[in-house]
Amino acid sequence: MTFTADQQVKFKGMTMPATIISGPHPTHGAERWLIQKADKTVSLVKAAELSPVLSRRYAVAVAIYEGTTGRRWETSSHAHQGFFRLADKVLAALEAVDADAKTRPLAAGDRIRITRSGLEFASVSVGDELTVQSVSGAYFKTNAPRGDYVGSQWAFALSNEGNGWERV
Repeated sequence: MTFTADQQVKFKGMTMPATIISGPHPTHGAERWLIQKADKTVSLVKAAELSPVLSRRYAVAVAIYEGTTGRRWETSSHAHQGFFRLADKVLAALEAVDADAKTRPLAAGDRIRITRSGLEFASVSVGDELTVQSVSGAYFKTNAPRGDYVGSQWAFALSNEGNGWERV
């Protein structure tokens, strides 16, 4: 496999991507690539221990191919361009669904995720997921799991979508 300088790659046994610094470097028995790992350490590793970081398009094309043919993508001599076209159509359809969900008005029962701690003076933290209980005018109310009393609610401005909260 051929890589280029500054390319992000997966290194066997590591979860975070590494970056190719240079290579290939001929060594006894195998070509090796100089990489910088996520923790900033540098290593000279075998090409067999590296794989490209997959794009969404590539991952969808592989899933379609392997799911419909029962064969492995890597060992196939089959032309893959048709599967990339299918992947493009699947990704476009998913984006359209996501866009539709974002334009739909917020309603009771919808879930939101907090992206800014202390949003509008509520006792919320980044990552909290809340259920919308009612929508009225420019504001909506949610459950308040850390409220002062049972049945507490928090009110947030609809205008803060994307700048304090997001739909789940």
